[in-house]
Amino acid sequence: MRRGIAISLLTLAGIGLAALGYEADLSSIDGGADLAGIPPVQGVKLEPGFPAGMELIELDGEPSYARLPIGGRSFTLLLDRSGDGARLYVDREGDGDLRPVDWEAILPDGTLVSRVDLLIDYDGTISPYRAVLMWNGLIPTVLTYYSDSYRLGVIPLPKRDVKVALLDQNSDGFYDDPDRDFLLVDVDGDGELLAAPDSHERFAPDEPFNIDGTGYVVASISPDGSRTLVEESEDPVEPKPPLLPGYPAPDFSALDSDGNPISLSDLRGRIVVLDFWAGWCTPCVEELDMLALLAEELTEVGGVLIGIDLDRSLDAFRAAVAEHGINYRQVYDGPDGPIGEIYRIGGIPMIYLIDEDGIIRGRDLRGDDSIDAVDRLIAEEDAG
Repeated sequence: MRRGIAISLLTLAGIGLAALGYEADLSSIDGGADLAGIPPVQGVKLEPGFPAGMELIELDGEPSYARLPIGGRSFTLLLDRSGDGARLYVDREGDGDLRPVDWEAILPDGTLVSRVDLLIDYDGTISPYRAVLMWNGLIPTVLTYYSDSYRLGVIPLPKRDVKVALLDQNSDGFYDDPDRDFLLVDVDGDGELLAAPDSHERFAPDEPFNIDGTGYVVASISPDGSRTLVEESEDPVEPKPPLLPGYPAPDFSALDSDGNPISLSDLRGRIVVLDFWAGWCTPCVEELDMLALLAEELTEVGGVLIGIDLDRSLDAFRAAVAEHGINYRQVYDGPDGPIGEIYRIGGIPMIYLIDEDGIIRGRDLRGDDSIDAVDRLIAEEDAG
């Protein structure tokens, strides 16, 4: 195998996989972008002319071509540009045969979009792989693409079968990159896989996970993602807390900007709003006027608004607070701080609403939605 956690499944097969762990066979499924959103878009440069080694086809305009590097192979793409449009041809099987592929959609900016099913030969095993191709006449020499395939299956663990999925996030046709790809695990057993970046069911391929109190690690992933071997972890593995409404908000302890200790557990019995922000973040700054009003409303009912700042330096944080005249409580956490890590912050602003019992009642709130959510919670608490 190629990288990171991958080890030879052929070697393992010779000594008995069942004795080493729990193996899953994963099927190739289309619709990875629907499951987990569009992965980072890749690009290839289009060269003028007709590609060497391809069977000649009749063209109407000016040809340009590119080689798409997926699954360790090179799939040839050809654009036949005529007027303002272009016809697309793809060597889907890597056999030198360029076949026409229809554009399926046109984006508002004029980008043409097509889904193409490629056949990849993984060391003698042929597997389908869907890629989304995009081309815009305003940037005629570049063709962009991303993976729309993923692998789905079940790992037969001792207490229950667990649904898992593998996603190829760098669109290279392999699923075993510990830095770019990721694994979804149905840790709560509800049959759904939550793929948001801060999900408690999303893991790096080499990241341990907890199922019903037992820790597991991925021992191997075949490059094509069709086979995954899981073993029990030798070290304890803490479960990831869900960051969804209805679940307890993870506790934290810190010093605020005045040097006073603060912890979420000490605020039990009060409505709490957490605002993860930074002075360099324009959308965060746009929320500040609303948050100032929200801080006043919360103070009137004994609640509290806490800013969790993720600026790159303490000086930058202090400058942002002074510039915007912020007078509600602040904690400087920094770009890689422990609170941001606990809440798995991948984008800001991120605003959480937490009730008097420490339960998350709203997340990723914005503008009037934040005020409305707080108003509903205050009314609910008063009625209760």
